[in-house]
Amino acid sequence: MNKESIIVTLNSIKDINKISKDTKYINLCIDNVDMELINYLISDGNDYLYSDCVNNINGFVYTDYDMFKDSEKVIDGIINSINDEYSIIEKIRYVYIYLGKILSRDINVNMDKNEIVSFSNISTINNIWGCINKRKCTDISISKLFMYILSRIGIKSELVNSGVNSIGNKVYLDDDNFIIVNLFNDLSFIQGGFITKYFDKYNNDKKLDKNINYISGEYTDYYIDKALSNIDYLNGDVVSVILSLTEKIIDIKNIGSYELAMIYSNLFETYLPNYDVRINNFYVNGESGKEHFIVINYGDNYYSFNYSKNSFISVSYDELYKNIKNNLIGLYSDEDFVIDEKEVLV
Repeated sequence: MNKESIIVTLNSIKDINKISKDTKYINLCIDNVDMELINYLISDGNDYLYSDCVNNINGFVYTDYDMFKDSEKVIDGIINSINDEYSIIEKIRYVYIYLGKILSRDINVNMDKNEIVSFSNISTINNIWGCINKRKCTDISISKLFMYILSRIGIKSELVNSGVNSIGNKVYLDDDNFIIVNLFNDLSFIQGGFITKYFDKYNNDKKLDKNINYISGEYTDYYIDKALSNIDYLNGDVVSVILSLTEKIIDIKNIGSYELAMIYSNLFETYLPNYDVRINNFYVNGESGKEHFIVINYGDNYYSFNYSKNSFISVSYDELYKNIKNNLIGLYSDEDFVIDEKEVLV
C-alpha cells in the first residue's frame, strides 16, 4: 500500500483506473468538470471521501459520500433553474445571486470571536460540498463552489486575490473579456436585496437584475432611503424608529445572523454616523452548537430580532445581564457590553 493509491486525483472519467482497493480519498477537478466522472462517483463512489482540486492543487479537506451526493443534488437544482435563454453575464450573475442567498458566514469558525474553534466545523465548510450542505462558507469554499458551478455550465473562471486576505473569482465572458467578483464580500448585500459592491462593473444594472429576478422593482437601498428620508433624527427614539421602518423592507428572516449584523452596521454608519449604536454578537447553546444572534444597543435601549413575531423587540438590559451570568446566553469574544456604565470587553 502506498500514498498514491490511498489518495487519488481525478480529472476525467479516463482517470478511474487510478482507483484501487486501497483508495480512501478522492480529489476532483472543479475548474474543468467532467460530468461523466461526477455521475459515475454518485452511482458507485460510496466508499470514498471527497475534496476538490484546482490547477492540480488538492484541497485536503474531505467530506463523506452522503454529503457529496446530497450536495450534488442541490447543485443540480441550481443549474436546472438557470434559464437557457440567459446570456453569459446573466448566467454568471444568476449563480452569484443564488449562492449569495443560500450561503452565509459562520461566526463560530472565526478565531477572533471564539476561544475554542471546532476544527471539524472549519473543515466541513471549507469543502465545497460541505459548504453547500451546511449553508455556511468561507471565502475560499464559496469561491471554489462558484467556480465549480460555472465550470459545469461551460463558463471558465479562476481563483484570484481580490482584496486584502480575500479570495474571489476572475470569470471569463469570452476568450478576451473577464470580470473580477468577490461573492463572499457581497453576501450581506445580496441577502438584503441591496446593490452589490463586488461584481465588477455590473453591480447597479437594474435591467440585468430584473431579468434574473434578483429584483422586481428597485434595490433595497432605494426603499430604505425613501423610508428614512423624513424621520426626525433628533428624536431620542430614532434607533427604534429606524428598526421599525427597515424591518418592513428587509426580509430579515431569510438573512444569516452574521449578514444581518453587517447590514445594520452599514445602515447605522450611513444614517446615524454620529450616534454610538452598538451591535453585539451573542449566542445560545443549541443542539448543534452555538446559535448566533445579535443585539442592537443605543444608550439604555436594547433590541433583538424576534423571528416568531418577525420584528425587532425591546429587550431588558437586566435580563441580558442575568442570562449571561447564568450561562443561558453568551457573548462572543471581543464584544462590547456596558456594565454599570463602564465599557468592558468580554
